[in-house]
Amino acid sequence: MSTSDIEEDCSSGWITKVVRFHGFADLSTARGVSSSQMQEFSCFGHQWSLDIYPGGFSNATSEGFSSVFLHNKSKKFISIQWGCSVRDANNKEVVYDSTHNHEFAASDHDTKKGRHISCSLSFAKRSTLLELLVNGSLLIEVRMKKPSSPITHFIPTNPFNKFMLELFMDEETADVLFEIGGEQQTKGSRRKRAKTSTANFHAHRLILQKCAPTLYEMCRGSDGGEISTVSITDVKPEIFKHMIYYTYGGKLSSKDLKDNAKDIIDACDKYGVVNLKLEAEACYVKSTKITMDNMMDNLLYADSKNLALLKEAVMDYIVKNKTTIISKVSFDNFPSHLVTDLLTAVARGEDQSRDDEEEDESARYVKMRVGTLRKMLDEKGLDVDGSTESMIALLKGHNSAEASA
Repeated sequence: MSTSDIEEDCSSGWITKVVRFHGFADLSTARGVSSSQMQEFSCFGHQWSLDIYPGGFSNATSEGFSSVFLHNKSKKFISIQWGCSVRDANNKEVVYDSTHNHEFAASDHDTKKGRHISCSLSFAKRSTLLELLVNGSLLIEVRMKKPSSPITHFIPTNPFNKFMLELFMDEETADVLFEIGGEQQTKGSRRKRAKTSTANFHAHRLILQKCAPTLYEMCRGSDGGEISTVSITDVKPEIFKHMIYYTYGGKLSSKDLKDNAKDIIDACDKYGVVNLKLEAEACYVKSTKITMDNMMDNLLYADSKNLALLKEAVMDYIVKNKTTIISKVSFDNFPSHLVTDLLTAVARGEDQSRDDEEEDESARYVKMRVGTLRKMLDEKGLDVDGSTESMIALLKGHNSAEASA
């Protein structure tokens, strides 16, 4: 084994190693027998060896072809492009093999899919190689190149959301001023100063018109450059800030949602910030464990605020624990109009003996979860804030309108 017979040429990102196999014509032509002249060289910080099997590998399918064997001797993984060629006396490339992409394993024990420590190929006819010998030696050029890294095209995100958030609390461009806090109505006839602090929030009618229509209606009286001042005393300043921040495209943290879920639901339900209301509802359902002690309070709260998801969670709990609940919980305050929701939960939990294809549209909708109904409504651009019955009615009406169009 000799490294003095190895030449190197670098061009166009490729590194070419020229290795010599002496006395090629006299080497054994038996299949599976190597030259015993394994040539070593370095490239890309790795040690390599190249050997040739003049009669081909034992499992080669091409008769009369010689095979080459490239081996990664370093204990490091590498991915390269490589190929081999042989030139004639006029330096013309006569024999060549197309470039291969190969991932060379770090060791014989690397079992990752597609990685091997060596790579072999049936190279060329032995009879052709014999015609290209130089002073009895076969000169093989080994070309190597690291695969080019894919070009990364940076595409900036749409700046609209960023610009909207920059308008949040921007006093210079605002045309609405909300005064939050101050006096609150007590149970008596007198009014007193609230214990919570007061705060001012500047906003823009155009944004409120689409994102918080109830707030928009409260401040639409003034025109031109005048600033509308609106006083709100039934919402804590920090809750109002969460709500108005959301209308400008802001995202509330999971902690803020969890810690203030019911306050956010109450404020958004009153002032028409529907999507934040539903997001807070989902957080409340996820973080609240329904029990026999709180199920009725949660059910009545869900009914009062039109919280279909919370109502569904309570109904599921009742159905799952019906035997225990019957003997321990009074249903004297159970609203009669919620019987349908309860029966729906019962039907949804039962095994159905017939296929969905046999059911009519109403039956299929009734068994759908609140999340599924809301998703369908949202995809059709319809209102998602409603009871299960109203959502189903809205979907059926939309489908009928589409069918008749």
